[in-house]
Amino acid sequence: MSPIIQPMILRLQNLLAPVAACAALAAPGATRAQDLSPPASEWRSYCQTYLKALDGDTTASDLDVTYCLGVTKGLLNGMRVGSQIGALSFASRVAVQYKLDPDEVFQLFQTQEPSRLLGICSPAASAAPEYVRAVLAHLEKNPGNLQRPIAEVFYEGLQASFPCD
Repeated sequence: MSPIIQPMILRLQNLLAPVAACAALAAPGATRAQDLSPPASEWRSYCQTYLKALDGDTTASDLDVTYCLGVTKGLLNGMRVGSQIGALSFASRVAVQYKLDPDEVFQLFQTQEPSRLLGICSPAASAAPEYVRAVLAHLEKNPGNLQRPIAEVFYEGLQASFPCD
């Protein structure tokens, strides 16, 4: 591996975080996170119901549970795909700028775990409830974030709860 590439991967991790967190903003016609992402308070309300359902509350609304899971899984997938797209784009730029073998650079970047690129290192067996609990805990500690778009707060909550070494 080229000695230039490892520092570039570290730099990529710092640069990709905001890009991947707002990957959905690349959609045609989108101009602001607020246009695409509900406020964190709305997500919190539905996801509190989701956790109650997991605890056995039979009165929990199926629609609330479905909304929470849909938004949560959409955010997780968006961050994963966004980090991969950002990594490949960055790899292309590195290969051109430093006149490196593009195949070697792309292979290296493709071996990088998307979550590490984002700075989120949750346990491998993590499921939706762990992510929901982590972001809800982050919102409890930071109530000023309730009116911000959930896409931004979700990413920050996961980074705070599952930091990488």
